[in-house]
Amino acid sequence: MKEFTTNELGKRLECAINWNRHAVGIRFLFTEKEFEEANAIELTKPMHFCRMVRAATFGNGVKATAKEHKCIAAARALGLTDVDEFHRSGQRGLAFQLYHDLGSAKYTRDRQTLCDHKAYGVMVKPLAAYEDHEEPPHVVQIITNPYYAMRIIQGYTYYYGIETNFKMSGLQAVCSESTAYPYMSNHINLSMLCGGTRRYCKWGDDEVSVSIPYTKFALTVEGTLRTIDLQDNNEKKSIVRKKLSMNHMENEFPLHDNFHYCDLPITYQ
Repeated sequence: MKEFTTNELGKRLECAINWNRHAVGIRFLFTEKEFEEANAIELTKPMHFCRMVRAATFGNGVKATAKEHKCIAAARALGLTDVDEFHRSGQRGLAFQLYHDLGSAKYTRDRQTLCDHKAYGVMVKPLAAYEDHEEPPHVVQIITNPYYAMRIIQGYTYYYGIETNFKMSGLQAVCSESTAYPYMSNHINLSMLCGGTRRYCKWGDDEVSVSIPYTKFALTVEGTLRTIDLQDNNEKKSIVRKKLSMNHMENEFPLHDNFHYCDLPITYQ
């Protein structure tokens, strides 16, 4: 398969996903020099990490160190600050009354993914804002509806087979479930988001998060495009055709109306 830039992959994905948000690329910045050279606006006051992601879904790119993270839980999850004993023991989660007892809190804490590196900062911006000379993101996060989340997972499955390692708790959704976990595990993940990010970002009730390690992103996009004809209905195919044509991709992925994999003769054999 031809290699595509981050920007090009974002455009190809948007041909298949008809949603009003951009796919977001998250890159860890490990040194002060790397942070200074990162091509994004540096925050001057603290902001929630999930709100950085929200801003990127609308086309804005930012970079931040630990001190610009308004949510310390996100800074811990991203490996920007150390984990203290109060958190490690599960006592912090229990103090928030998020668990029935310390056992549940500790069990969850031990299995909730936190990056085990020490990064200087993080850059969050839409894939379209990554220039050709830039290093790619480490994780791609897509906020979309359940239908297109399904389609992206089908695209991933097309090349990588069934994913059995989805991890979700409805807690620390954007920072841990959608960034730290796919980065650390090299697995795709699905998150229902969490109460905190839904409060601060006002995501729609019909929105969820799909996140993919960048190492698997290109084939996930390719698989999503290759399964359009088998999965989408005529109305969705009509929208996709226009997008494919605008990007001169219509010959790569020919689409047929009144065609679905359920209609193949083998389906009922």
